[in-house]
Amino acid sequence: MKETAKRKRKYQKNQVIAAVVCLLPSFLLLAAFTIVPLILSFYYSFFNVKEYLGNTFIGLKNYGAILSGLQSTGFYKSLLIGLEFVAIIVPLQLILSFLIANLVMKINRKYAAIIKVCIYLPCLLSGIVVGSIFAYVYNYHGGLLNSMLNAFGLSNVNWTGEKGWAIFAVCIAAIWNGLGYNTLVMLGGLYDIPTDYYEAARLDGANWWKQTVYITIPSLKNIGLYLLVSLVVSSFQLYEIPLVIVGNGAEHSVEGPIYYLFYQFQHTDNMGEVYAASLLVAIVLTALSSVIFKLTSSEKSQD
Repeated sequence: MKETAKRKRKYQKNQVIAAVVCLLPSFLLLAAFTIVPLILSFYYSFFNVKEYLGNTFIGLKNYGAILSGLQSTGFYKSLLIGLEFVAIIVPLQLILSFLIANLVMKINRKYAAIIKVCIYLPCLLSGIVVGSIFAYVYNYHGGLLNSMLNAFGLSNVNWTGEKGWAIFAVCIAAIWNGLGYNTLVMLGGLYDIPTDYYEAARLDGANWWKQTVYITIPSLKNIGLYLLVSLVVSSFQLYEIPLVIVGNGAEHSVEGPIYYLFYQFQHTDNMGEVYAASLLVAIVLTALSSVIFKLTSSEKSQD
């Protein structure tokens, strides 16, 4: 008995060591690129940080400048634009990925594999590349979209220069870029639903709509929550695509929170305000995620 207990303790100790060795690289990366920068940003947000002139402690003045001072107008406008991205991109992404995933489920597996590859290809492109592609598509003189309009006798549209069109132009590019990943995640959730549920529903006379409402959507609750939170965060932080497609045009109508931080980083003489603004954006994102979890009241799925 003692020998068995000793071997068991040794085995458990080896398991702990193996777990620590496996987790240590990830923890070091997390500490180097997330935890340490977060602590430093919090520390320097209380200082007037000026290059070559040293740092001066000023307390909460940086936060005051962002929330109610000279920087408040631009900061609040960037938050509203971020929420506009969320309001447009998130529902369209969820609906389109759900519909396409259902369509792929109905197709022959050989052709479904080809469709999945084609859908996922845009996800391999960076935001800069996607922005460059759609900048050509939206180009006022000779762009693909305006060339199609000209073919039907219609005049050119300034897709990236007018405030009303610019935000939709950016959102369409962002949806195209991320649709493949979201579709595959949704497809994985659909494959995980037992077919017995649908067979029983068909025997009871339930049509496709009732099967979708009462079986498919409830079964995808946790998958939907994951996609919802990740889409809200990524849409709110949208930066590279609007930077390349629109830039500072269209009356600054696509400059979200990250764009605002980038602009402040380039033009401010007090980096402490940038640190403060970045922490406030992080707080807003945390609050949005918390609200989503609270509203959905998601529980861990059980087998």
